[in-house]
Amino acid sequence: MTNEPVFQNSCGTCIACCYALEFHAEDGYNKKAGDMCQHCTGTGCGAYETRYKLCHLFNCAWRGLPQLGEEWRPDKSGVMMLEVVGDELPEICRASGVGLEFLILTDESAIERPGFAEYIATLVSRRVAVFLGLPGRPKTVINQFLEDHVAAKDISGLTKMLVHIYKLHLEAKRLGFDVPERAP
Repeated sequence: MTNEPVFQNSCGTCIACCYALEFHAEDGYNKKAGDMCQHCTGTGCGAYETRYKLCHLFNCAWRGLPQLGEEWRPDKSGVMMLEVVGDELPEICRASGVGLEFLILTDESAIERPGFAEYIATLVSRRVAVFLGLPGRPKTVINQFLEDHVAAKDISGLTKMLVHIYKLHLEAKRLGFDVPERAP
């Protein structure tokens, strides 16, 4: 019997993890976020059966969220979701057991698309830690910046705040600064 997770959503031809993630493989192959993996064929992994242990263990959070449809697949949505657990979760959100990082792969249109802000609002209202990040950059927990908009059911204001936070990440990247993991 295997302990492999069962996923409802399939990768299909999505290769977002092949370029968005940084990794250091056991054979010494290192890949920066934003660089394409040497084994990517453009529609999948050319070394799937013998892929790196790191790749074998990686699970895109979208695959385990069947309530999010095909339009949420990273190559279609421009957003890759990663689970965040343990000490990385702010104390106030630890009861949920897991947080979600939203790694923006494209541009602000990924944030402005229908359903994105509503899903973030649901997570924030349930005290699930929500992080925003860019490939290869530190992520930031953003709940505290969104709570007033969520409480007021202000989806437009929430979307504007998400775009603002995203632009701050872009500016920090441009300037070569790391963004704080948590607000002071």
